Amino acid sequence: MKKYYLEDVAEIVSGATPLTKEKKYYEGGTIAWITPKDLSGYNHKYIYEGHRSITEEGYESCATYKIPQGAILFSSRAPIGYVAVAGKELCTNQGFKSFVCNEEIIYNHYLYYYLKFHKKKFESLGNGSTFKEISRKTIGKYEIELPSVAEQKSIVDELVQFDDKYEHNSTMLNSIQSLLEMLYIQYFENRAIKYERKRIADVAEIITGGTPSTRNESYWKNGVYDWYTPSDIASNENLISFSAGKKISVLGLANSGAKLIPKDSVMMTSRATIGECVINLSEATTNQGMLSLIPDKKNVNSLQLYFWITRHKSLVESISNGSTFKEVYKKDIEQLEMEVNQEMLEKFMEKAEPALAYYISILQENCLIEELRKRIMNALFL
Repeated sequence: MKKYYLEDVAEIVSGATPLTKEKKYYEGGTIAWITPKDLSGYNHKYIYEGHRSITEEGYESCATYKIPQGAILFSSRAPIGYVAVAGKELCTNQGFKSFVCNEEIIYNHYLYYYLKFHKKKFESLGNGSTFKEISRKTIGKYEIELPSVAEQKSIVDELVQFDDKYEHNSTMLNSIQSLLEMLYIQYFENRAIKYERKRIADVAEIITGGTPSTRNESYWKNGVYDWYTPSDIASNENLISFSAGKKISVLGLANSGAKLIPKDSVMMTSRATIGECVINLSEATTNQGMLSLIPDKKNVNSLQLYFWITRHKSLVESISNGSTFKEVYKKDIEQLEMEVNQEMLEKFMEKAEPALAYYISILQENCLIEELRKRIMNALFL
């Protein structure tokens, strides 16, 4: 094992932002441009695109830098510690310090896992009053102990294999979800089929949420009910969720506006970010930024409701109100109407159920991979 400064094992590259008022720097852009926001809730190892791309003129107008495929992106402010591997040549804004590794000294995947595991340590190195930031000088002088490159590859080989499997599974999940959406369109958006239009209030019970007092530890300690917030939904790219980031106790449920939502309901964000949703596979609760739809199975089921919401997101957003932030209220969404046909629902589920079962099994495998990844990293880097 030998000690090095990070600046001695990798070129550390900063990014920049083209003037946002100049449309020509962004419209029709083909150069991938990543910001820390693009990595918020991002659960993949590789990143290929951000929410925005920039033009060649935008690239030339600022001090951003094209980093090669395989470079390690590390967010250095707001917040510190998001990590990803560049899946192709791309550039970033100023919120990153990216590492172009010297392959003779450090294996890029080894650095990726090292940075992820030591996130809190790097956060502690940040300075600033408005928001914490870690400077290039500070991160460059960070000391890391490294075995040989061959040993580094051997150490993280299992993690690399797990992540490759995770990415393969994620591609499969996207394909199955697209298939399910196509089936939904076939059976519920077909002009040749006659539907009955019913109010949401007539096909689903809508439940609001609440937040137990955060000052009362007994409402949170040893929590038993998953407690979803809009951020849980926004960070979940799948149509199904097994668990939330936090749990509340029986006392927390009894002493707040939170209500118990049965499994196979649809939980939808109703304020700030509106219309993001997920199907819960176990009993759950939510905060007040959510509306939960419990389907009346004589008319609809959770999968039909899920796709109706996602495909009518602009309609749901259009009934929102509020000056500080937009919010959709229970009484308003209850009045929206959707197409219902029991015969089509049965045919839809006959085709959808095998695909959905496969989807759930793959998602369970990815959850297991995430848990194994944490345990292996603890064993390797603790």
